[in-house]
Amino acid sequence: MLSGVKRMLEDPEHILQMMRKRQLDIEIMELQLKHNLTKKRAESKLLIMYYKALNAVSKAKLIMHGINSQDIKAPQPPISLDPLNDHHRKRIVQNH
Repeated sequence: MLSGVKRMLEDPEHILQMMRKRQLDIEIMELQLKHNLTKKRAESKLLIMYYKALNAVSKAKLIMHGINSQDIKAPQPPISLDPLNDHHRKRIVQNH
């Protein structure tokens, strides 16, 4: 089981997904600080620095794999199980 977890963590798509999530968290925390929406200013600043460091390490890991962010596909939206939505989506795609 540990090898499966390690493979998942080494997967370039997973690494990029985590980088994007951390970047979004950084942006949210920076906005909270800018607009004085948090009382935990020191903790937020430390967490921002930590996330930026993790993203730098993740970026280096991707570079070591010979991958840049343009090589990895963006995550696809989940597949709908609702037949009405699927039918509607097919009709929209056919019309465009």
